[in-house]
Amino acid sequence: MKQLMLSVVYFICVSMVIAQNTESVQKKIEGLIKEAATKDVFSGSVLVVQNNKPVYDKSIGLADMEKNISNTTDTKFSLGSITKIFTKALVLKLIEEGKIQADEKIVVYLPGFTDERAAEITIEQLMEHTSGLGDYAGAPGWDMTSEEINNISQMLAHIQKQPLLFKPGTNVQYSNSGYAVLAALIEKVTGKKLGDVYKEKIFDKLNMTNTGFAEVNRDRPGKAIGYLTNFIGTKRNNLEFKEMGAGDGGLYSTTGDLWKFAQSIVSDNKLLKDESKLKLFNTSLFPVHYANWKECKEKGRLSIAGGAPGVSAVMGINMEKNYFFAVLSNYDEGSAEIVAQRISAILNNRELTPLPLPPARFIYSLIKEKGPANFISNYKEELKKANIELEDDMILLSVGQKLLEEKNADEALALYSVYTKEFPNIVVAWNDMGDAYLLKADKTNAKKCFEQALKLRPGNPRAQRMLKELQ
Repeated sequence: MKQLMLSVVYFICVSMVIAQNTESVQKKIEGLIKEAATKDVFSGSVLVVQNNKPVYDKSIGLADMEKNISNTTDTKFSLGSITKIFTKALVLKLIEEGKIQADEKIVVYLPGFTDERAAEITIEQLMEHTSGLGDYAGAPGWDMTSEEINNISQMLAHIQKQPLLFKPGTNVQYSNSGYAVLAALIEKVTGKKLGDVYKEKIFDKLNMTNTGFAEVNRDRPGKAIGYLTNFIGTKRNNLEFKEMGAGDGGLYSTTGDLWKFAQSIVSDNKLLKDESKLKLFNTSLFPVHYANWKECKEKGRLSIAGGAPGVSAVMGINMEKNYFFAVLSNYDEGSAEIVAQRISAILNNRELTPLPLPPARFIYSLIKEKGPANFISNYKEELKKANIELEDDMILLSVGQKLLEEKNADEALALYSVYTKEFPNIVVAWNDMGDAYLLKADKTNAKKCFEQALKLRPGNPRAQRMLKELQ
């Protein structure tokens, strides 16, 4: 009897500690989310699960600012590059079904690459970002507002014209293009549209009823509209921009549906066999690899993020400490990351760092406070200290156009000199830089900028018009 009483007391004490820990986690996350919303650096949904039980599941901010519609836990958000893990899961499923093999050359299914080295690209290399393909959005001929590329077949044709960055299998380079090619492969092998294959092989199996796929970004019922919060001034929605759904992106979902996907990866084989699930954790992009599924079940960690104009999403799985989180935002790239990083710190009992300014606001303030010359010379160091990476040229575009609007020629030229250095293939950057030179009546350098814009995109109306005026 005494032993029984001791066991009961022990159980009650342990339960109280767990409850107190859960309450502490909830309180800290609640404070974090409210602070992020107050500072206007986050809008979206957050789900945190510990020991298979939700400890935080709330939403904040507006899904539609024009209609004053609030985000809820049922609001769907674009996933950006989180789509890639679903695409990889589809390819692994096709391999399990014997429809393709990992070591097969992609040209067997999709001939037409102009770079001869592409003949050596394997399906495995496409999954592992070792194919040599880069990012279609940074290549000449791509325009986020263009109507020329509207489906996966057109995207494939665009990618097949691009040179490889390196010989297949000799390096690792994160590749949006590689996953767009995998999307084309899935459609070729199945004879079905990519969205239908996602639904058949993943969403229906896991009862992910709030998840879908869109080739082209548009307003949809129940889906949050994305907002360009890295812009200076009034927030604009992202409906004018092409968030092309091509295997590298295009999915939209809820935090709850992402939890269903994570549960299947961790706990069952409804979707994939253990050896296939292991490949979702073991990737060339991550330094830690697991010897087998048993080790992965004990120690496995997976964190993936997605972002685009008006899109930010993070999903994390930690099997060693038995937690999961999903942070989905309809603010610009980075908004979910800054929240997710701090949620991870809370779950691992680490110190929280202050929430940073959005990148565009930081860069604008940096130029204003320290001057254009300092920005040109020291922008890399300043951005590194602020933990800001220039992965999205829209950040620089926002600041540059604000400075042009203010007619601050020297500040604008400093911004665009960095912009054209970091993103040399962006036509609007060269056109805007030409306008900045004209603010100083420097027609010679303005002409060079417009000529470069025209070289990048022959027939560009803005560059043609300005060159004609400068004759």
